Amino acid sequence: MGFAVARLNLLPNTWSKRVGVVGHLALVLLLFSMGFSLGANSELTSALPSLGLKALVLSLSTILGSVFLVWFVTRVRRPAK
Repeated sequence: MGFAVARLNLLPNTWSKRVGVVGHLALVLLLFSMGFSLGANSELTSALPSLGLKALVLSLSTILGSVFLVWFVTRVRRPAK
């Protein structure tokens, strides 16, 4: 829906300039609420010691994979000189 609103220019230009701030605030709110719900889950917090290493490996793999793919795509789109 947001894509359609932006593509059809349904918002005034003054609103369009603030979209980045609204998106950032929405992302912060989403991350906060996810962290809060995970922290309030007693089953998850009690299982953290056994999940710790697996979660660390999974998160680092995700980060490294994302960085590699961004690097790869930018190299493919713009060949090295």
